[in-house]
Amino acid sequence: MSGRSVISFCVPLRPGAPLDRVGGKARSLIGLAEAGLPVPPAFAVSSELFAALRRGGPPLPADLTAPGALETIAQAGQALRAAPWPDGFLDELTGALAWLPGERLSIRSSGDIEDESGALAAGLFTSRLRVARESVEQALRDVLATALSPGVIAYLAARGRATEPVLAVVIHPYLRGGAAGTAATDGTTPVMETRGTASAPVQQALQNALEVLAARHGAVEVEWVASDDAPVFLQLRPYQPGARRPIVSAGDDWRWDASHNPLPLSAAQAGLVELVDQRCQVPFAQRIAGGYLFYKHRTARGPRGPVSPREAFAILEEMANRRLAQPESLEEALETFVAIYDQLFGVVQPTTRAAREELARLVRRAGAETATVLPALLAGVRSAATARAEAADRIARASTESERDRARAAYVSAFGDESPVWDVAEPTWSEQPMAIPARLPPATVRENDAGVASAVRDRLPPDDQERWEEALARAREAAAVAEDDDGLYARAQAHVRRALLAEGERLVTAGILARADDVFWLSLQIVRRLARGDVTVPRDFVARYVAAARAGNERARTEPPSLDAAVETEAGVIRGRPGSPGARIGRVRRWPISGTSDEAGIVVARTILPTELPLIAAAALVVETGGVLDHVAAQARERGIPAVVGAAGALDALADGDRVLVDGDAGLVAKLG
Repeated sequence: MSGRSVISFCVPLRPGAPLDRVGGKARSLIGLAEAGLPVPPAFAVSSELFAALRRGGPPLPADLTAPGALETIAQAGQALRAAPWPDGFLDELTGALAWLPGERLSIRSSGDIEDESGALAAGLFTSRLRVARESVEQALRDVLATALSPGVIAYLAARGRATEPVLAVVIHPYLRGGAAGTAATDGTTPVMETRGTASAPVQQALQNALEVLAARHGAVEVEWVASDDAPVFLQLRPYQPGARRPIVSAGDDWRWDASHNPLPLSAAQAGLVELVDQRCQVPFAQRIAGGYLFYKHRTARGPRGPVSPREAFAILEEMANRRLAQPESLEEALETFVAIYDQLFGVVQPTTRAAREELARLVRRAGAETATVLPALLAGVRSAATARAEAADRIARASTESERDRARAAYVSAFGDESPVWDVAEPTWSEQPMAIPARLPPATVRENDAGVASAVRDRLPPDDQERWEEALARAREAAAVAEDDDGLYARAQAHVRRALLAEGERLVTAGILARADDVFWLSLQIVRRLARGDVTVPRDFVARYVAAARAGNERARTEPPSLDAAVETEAGVIRGRPGSPGARIGRVRRWPISGTSDEAGIVVARTILPTELPLIAAAALVVETGGVLDHVAAQARERGIPAVVGAAGALDALADGDRVLVDGDAGLVAKLG
């Protein structure tokens, strides 16, 4: 092909522009201008460019269930990046860029489906900001390539769209302001989210703009930036406010303990929380609200007792071993639990925290980043977590059912007092050994990098160098103890569970309870008084009490506290944060997993405890809580499986057996049907 293309790829964005060629973001800029609102000077690189670059690539699969779908999509992306620009395009682009002011530019996706009602495609395509003029070509190709991703194909297929994306690109000067954000209205009360400080004139201008736009389009949302007292508008899209639900809150400064207790507590566990909150000198307070556990920090105090993490734990472990070695009455078991809890959270954990903080202080003194250096310094420490992973690995490597049964028995012997949920009402692995998954991934233990320690030490002042080795050794002790204490807590809780079940059996014999495990749904105070013989309670009253407590717990599961992450409002798509890269397709297995399956599925959970992770055979992980440095993300990266974290709403949106895509690079979960 020679000579200039007859296609005009660069389209100035002004009233009368061909809307079918410029995509959703471009259409929204034109709509904003038509409403009389200020917008940046801009042009669109039309969708014909994307189509031209795609001609040499493979056809895209109809959906992600097609054989080799992910490989085909990856090949299509590689072909687009390698395809030559159409004849005459670069000259036309150069001319269009000359029309724009400024040294830095914004290169923004403008998909055909973006900003449509019911299909916002929020975050599916990439944009590049603050792009230097000499980098526009590369940025343009990067943005176009994001249309060829598993997430986009799944999104299109789920909405019955043709799976060949249609993508244009909007280019305008990069606008740097003192404030920016979004503003929306459903025709009643405006909602605004602002980065920086918006002046009163800016806020008033936004409210006026929303009124004008809502009169034209109904419920709307806009993006804006302001460098003085007048906002410039960048995007207009339909506003889809989510359905409001009751907000569970314990009050100011109280935080939901979603990482450890993502589910509402049983009555017995709530009673244990109340007991230790009253009796123990620990650096946090606890409270139950809406059935969920909340906490807040008390005034920080230094460690009590020994300063060595290992010494502190050894003293506690010796006491715990002595008291946990024999059955106890309910009152005795509760006293043992309080004694262990007080030392564990009032002595051991503050001691380990102080050791880690001392090492972190020295790392900062050396001018190093704690987020990257500390994990390397504390890696390779053997602990209960290491032994747990190795025991799980032996189950995974078992070649026969009898060998697997022996491996399970060994796991139960070492860790049988643990359970998949931190609640005294939950059966332990000793009680349900067959619930331990039969097929597990191989365990990996990251080795310590001695070179990192030497490099940090050499950058310290002489006085700190003298303290370095001791601080490092103490922090590595703390890393091991921080894993070991989970097992000790589980033993203490299982001790109380056995005492409660014994009391439950006695109450069944006495004709007060229908089942022994109903004891976990009575108030702990009532159970203690029944055990002491202080009260007698009619069987029908107890039955109603237990039924109401169980029903309340089930209701609470449908109304959890709000998470920090926002819930995606588009059906079938859940946004989270990238936890571990890669893409996988599979069927959902909600955690805790019921039943058995030979397929390593997509494990979806409110949260996953460190003790649970080695027991999970998963093609990918999706959790509603957590961040990129938390246990789930870190272990998923080590095992090489994709993970999406902070995926609020995943459990409500996904059911066992749903086929989904997990895109760990984009932090996206898409329901495939």
